[in-house]
Amino acid sequence: MIRKIPVELITALLVILFVYAAFSKILEADTFKRQMLNQPLPGALKENLFWLVTGTEIATSILLLIKPLRYFGLMLACFLMAAFTLYVILILANAFAYVPCSCGGVLNSMSWQVHLIFNIFFTLLAFTGLLIERKQRPTVAT
Repeated sequence: MIRKIPVELITALLVILFVYAAFSKILEADTFKRQMLNQPLPGALKENLFWLVTGTEIATSILLLIKPLRYFGLMLACFLMAAFTLYVILILANAFAYVPCSCGGVLNSMSWQVHLIFNIFFTLLAFTGLLIERKQRPTVAT
């Protein structure tokens, strides 16, 4: 029972984060789409970023909520948070000629430095959940 509490708490926090992020993008769709078109990426990819990012956040939340698929949800959460963290690092390192995007909702009020700490925290949280879930996964005997 004790080992289930941390992974359940980690999962709940990640689901809240990704559902909030996805729905804030949907509610501010026009703004988010404009920001995605402002990314320093090839045109075809920019056109699909709205659906790719938002859909991946929703899919991650669903995978996290379905116990047999939680491990894959935690893997995807780790990947997403690491990618978002790298993006913030690139912004702070002035890798872009301009800041291509700001975040929506509450995250918009954070400085990039605070945003980096926030992302590192959630990346480590997802990674910790992944390690715990991996230990709890039944192994397949060969």
